[in-house]
Amino acid sequence: MSSGTGTRTYFSGYGERVIPLPKELRRRPVVIETWGWIASLGFEVIGVTEPRGRYTERGLGSSGIGRERGHILLAPGECESVRIQRGWNMRGRWKIRFLDAMSVGELPREAKGGVSRVFQRPEPGTRLAVEFGDLGGRLAIYNEQGRCVRVLCGRSNRFRDVVVVPDAAGVLAVEGENLKWGSMHRWSLKVQP
Repeated sequence: MSSGTGTRTYFSGYGERVIPLPKELRRRPVVIETWGWIASLGFEVIGVTEPRGRYTERGLGSSGIGRERGHILLAPGECESVRIQRGWNMRGRWKIRFLDAMSVGELPREAKGGVSRVFQRPEPGTRLAVEFGDLGGRLAIYNEQGRCVRVLCGRSNRFRDVVVVPDAAGVLAVEGENLKWGSMHRWSLKVQP
């Protein structure tokens, strides 16, 4: 898949691979959308930088289990490339897609999942019923620099809450409490009338 500028934004494969971030996204916050094969246990996404010729790696997050699409949010300049590291006993293909974080999809009236996700921020004043599974999670707003500016709710255990979306520019992120980007216990968001 290519963007309008001719740059590839979609990649898939079977083994480990290093993939450069598209040049037009390097100064923007980026969402890496990840998913695998139906019976896959997932894979790791490692950020790669080479400042002044020194190769460094840092774990960014992981895919979900199976075909569920997960999101990893990167701040501008956080890395130059990503390395896909197959998980233990991973079967089938891995797949990733690079997206401009400020152009992610809208939050549907009801969303649920088992992996971290990023959505467009709903209108200020929107009420959301939030539920997180056994290991909890967070609902947060990230600004155009890819930085967390507001945590709407979060705990490290099962909880339910109702939050009101603030008037803060950026995107809405569902993330893990400790390991932000990757597999989580089940969560759900529901827009209330």
